[in-house]
Amino acid sequence: MSESAEPEFWPENGRLPATKTLPPAFTKFHSLDLTNRKLIIAMNMVGLLLLFIFGWLFMGVAAFLNPEFFWLELRIFVATLTLPAFLLTVAVVVVLHELSHALFFWLFSRERPKIGFNLLYAYAAAPDWYFPRRQFVLIGLAPVLLLSLVGVVTLPLVDFFMAVRLILALTVNAAGAVGDFTAVIWALGQPADILLRDEGTAVTAYKSSCQAN
Repeated sequence: MSESAEPEFWPENGRLPATKTLPPAFTKFHSLDLTNRKLIIAMNMVGLLLLFIFGWLFMGVAAFLNPEFFWLELRIFVATLTLPAFLLTVAVVVVLHELSHALFFWLFSRERPKIGFNLLYAYAAAPDWYFPRRQFVLIGLAPVLLLSLVGVVTLPLVDFFMAVRLILALTVNAAGAVGDFTAVIWALGQPADILLRDEGTAVTAYKSSCQAN
């Protein structure tokens, strides 16, 4: 969007656009700190629970798509996964997860987002941009929706050993999105007419103090 169009910030359809310049009437409304210790502990606990839930779900999908998976026992599932294979799968999932976020950041902003990795944390963010809530939700859910769809479509096309790794990848991707789920649920709990700034480790909501009806 060009800067010349940004002063007319409330379009006729009532939908806020993504913008790089916060309109003057918008002020900080609320924020979510994803580095908060208590929140991290809670997310880790929920993430562990989601690991079992999504594992069961994707195993069920695999069994539905390929009846042979009904005979798959847990010890066979574990035996096919070596530690190097497990670590490689997780590493690939982390990269694809953040690239999915980055893709949707780019689709809405047409600007290259920032991607960061370290031993404890990975993130994609567009800290110079403000997104309406609907776009923020799509960006947050993109890895789970996009990668799960691709993975489920691929399941019937691979052999048993590759399917095991694919199920692991789908499970890790979905359960590892607990931070995304947290941010999305938090955003949905805010007013609809907000702009959200994602800085990677924190999300800030801005609301107009003088929106016209």
